[in-house]
Amino acid sequence: MPNEKAGSIRSRRICHSVMDAIGHTPAVRLSRLYAARPEVEVIAKLEYMNPSGSIKDRMVRYMLRHAEESRQLDNRHVVESSSGNTGAALAMACAVHGMRCDIAVPDRTSVEKIRRIGAYGAEVHVCPSNVPADHPDSYYASARQLARSRDAYHLDQYRSALNREAHYVDTGPEIWEQMEGRIDVFVCGIGSGGTISGIGRFLKERDRHIRVIGVEPTGSSYQAAVARETAGGDMHTVIEGIGKKTPSESFDAAVVDEVVQVADTESLEYCHRLAAEEGILAGGSSGAVAAGIAALLDRLGRCRVVTVFPDSGAFYLSKYF
Repeated sequence: MPNEKAGSIRSRRICHSVMDAIGHTPAVRLSRLYAARPEVEVIAKLEYMNPSGSIKDRMVRYMLRHAEESRQLDNRHVVESSSGNTGAALAMACAVHGMRCDIAVPDRTSVEKIRRIGAYGAEVHVCPSNVPADHPDSYYASARQLARSRDAYHLDQYRSALNREAHYVDTGPEIWEQMEGRIDVFVCGIGSGGTISGIGRFLKERDRHIRVIGVEPTGSSYQAAVARETAGGDMHTVIEGIGKKTPSESFDAAVVDEVVQVADTESLEYCHRLAAEEGILAGGSSGAVAAGIAALLDRLGRCRVVTVFPDSGAFYLSKYF
């Protein structure tokens, strides 16, 4: 095995708090999963190695800095709707800054993620997932109501342009630097839409030939949004964090070239294969992305594919494994 010098992957500096430890996550070549197609190099950035365990740490840090600079945090209370990871990232940040935090989640959120949010001291509100987004009991509407009734700042990741801006100024440049500008295809799961929109825009501004491809569950709405069609069908998925019945306002379809849809069975198969073949215990959205890349292989020539694995499979042991 190669003997890496201590500190060559992660910085050895002492951070002021865990907020300063966000970012600089490792990028790992997937050497076994796609071994049958050696002409395609696939590299995954392991975002679950952020302090709270997901890529959402980056967005939360950026959005809170903006809110603080614009004097929106004077009441020291923040509310958000989340499928889990943004909730945990925000709860962690609020613990660091001594702020109150309320998180509304859908009832399909894994037990591990709900407990993780609560462990940081946030109040978790579990809402029904079988209601429309505009229903007063939905986790979106519940967060808005909590913000109003408690005079709290609403992060509002699904509608805020700051969501994609965070990845444009942070994640995108970090990927570009790690890859030394050598990227042919960027593949990313689509949930709130901020990650693919921000990173995709940054990469395309550096090299207009880079293809940006999204991955979502079967029946989700982003494929139709990119194709400028009306979404059809109905989305029923066990994969958390990606897919929406209606596109998020944070999503910028202009930077995405195409969207691949993946069945839950394939997402979970690749979730298990990542662990068994690459030693990467990643979440269901990462499994979906890995399956999406596999579906694209026949159309890809010799190229470098880069992706992000948003969170860890440790947050879904009771659900996916």
